Amino acid sequence: MIAAIVRKELLGVLRDGRFLLLAISVFVLLCGFFLASTDEYRRIGAEKQAIGATVREQWDHQGVKNPHTAAHFGIYVFKPDLPLAAVDPGLRAFTGQALWLEPHKRNLARFSPSADQNLAGRFGQTTVAFVLYALLPLMMIALAFNAISQEREHGTLRMLHCLGISGRQLLFGKFAGLLSAFVLVLLPAVVISLLILYAHFQSSRDGLLRMLILTLALFIYYAIFAAVSMAVSAGLRNSRTVLFALLAFWLASVLVAPRLGAAAAELRLPTPDAADFWNGIKHDMQNGIGNDGEATRREAAFRTQVLKQYGVDKPEDLPVGYTALLRHYNDEYSSRVHELHFAQLRATFLQQQAWSHMVSWLGPSVAMRSLSMTLAGMDLPHQYHFEDAAERYRQYFIGLTDDWDRQRSHGTLRTAEGGNEDWSSVDDFDYRVPDWRFALGAAWPDVAVLLIWLFAALSLLMLASRRLQP
Repeated sequence: MIAAIVRKELLGVLRDGRFLLLAISVFVLLCGFFLASTDEYRRIGAEKQAIGATVREQWDHQGVKNPHTAAHFGIYVFKPDLPLAAVDPGLRAFTGQALWLEPHKRNLARFSPSADQNLAGRFGQTTVAFVLYALLPLMMIALAFNAISQEREHGTLRMLHCLGISGRQLLFGKFAGLLSAFVLVLLPAVVISLLILYAHFQSSRDGLLRMLILTLALFIYYAIFAAVSMAVSAGLRNSRTVLFALLAFWLASVLVAPRLGAAAAELRLPTPDAADFWNGIKHDMQNGIGNDGEATRREAAFRTQVLKQYGVDKPEDLPVGYTALLRHYNDEYSSRVHELHFAQLRATFLQQQAWSHMVSWLGPSVAMRSLSMTLAGMDLPHQYHFEDAAERYRQYFIGLTDDWDRQRSHGTLRTAEGGNEDWSSVDDFDYRVPDWRFALGAAWPDVAVLLIWLFAALSLLMLASRRLQP
């Protein structure tokens, strides 16, 4: 019986004029935004590659100079984007695209696209992800809000009841039919999107798995809205009341919850002031961490240790460059201080994110949005993974130039020199985005929220089927 209801509901939805109009609208929106997003993805990728090649060329041809002076020339490294970033750019507009690597300090990422936009541009962006998690649920509501209430208003619900069709068979049959029709709407757009991705980008196994997981998550997300819509349509007697109730649910989930969560997170854990952040690093560099002592005392202890190690009485007698040795020691301490403060800053941002997700009880959209960003590699954990890799590379090439300076100098004289053959011997920054397991590990709270919402929505649908009255 349920199979017959599913087939009837599917055919009914496909013949509905609203369905054709909405299907065409969704197809045009998804394809249009996807083409625009892929064009931006290609443009940003080409810019990163061109700038990276130019910066590397400049680094390799600095000419003859002291190795530490060469290190101060610095190197830019860029975060690569996954193809799914064309679907969901996530935090790309607000996190930096490049890191400037230089001696003595660890920098924050620079050049977020939002910095180049006016206020209207920042709030006027619409992405494929926005269509998927915000607009398509509206289509689901438009198709489902009168699925049961209209049957009641026309008197056909009583006839179905007299034929022996149970509330569970009717509701779950209509639920499955509606969801099947919805999948048919998305299928052409998804196929075209996949073809575009394959035509323009190199799609690895990891990229396909991420896309598969995102597709499954979206199916669960739409199933939640379908189940809630069907349950509300069965529970309320008037179609207009059902529509208002479902629109209120959509508003709470898609628009209110993210803003309420962000406001609660900022109120509970204010974003640290940039000046205070850098002043804290400067303070710990000068005064030390814990019982390490002030910088002058640490340097004096290091000087004594080095003289004892080389068996000389003063730095001028050292067979290696003392300035480079001391600089390397201070840079290692600086890395410890920066790591401590960056970890505290990241903990604050991650706690803010956790607080912003506390409002997921208003709807599943916050979790779906966050999961989408994570699978696209455009979230905080992926950003931090890139920044940590860049910091390790910074320590590598700064340490290499310090080694050249130390080995080619004597005592306190800075006689070391290097040439283009030295600069070009520095390895390139070879960063690989972590695979889908890293993404799922970071997004497990979002997956849990979606599954809880699915269970709650199906339970509500079951409850509505038991209480269904003609």
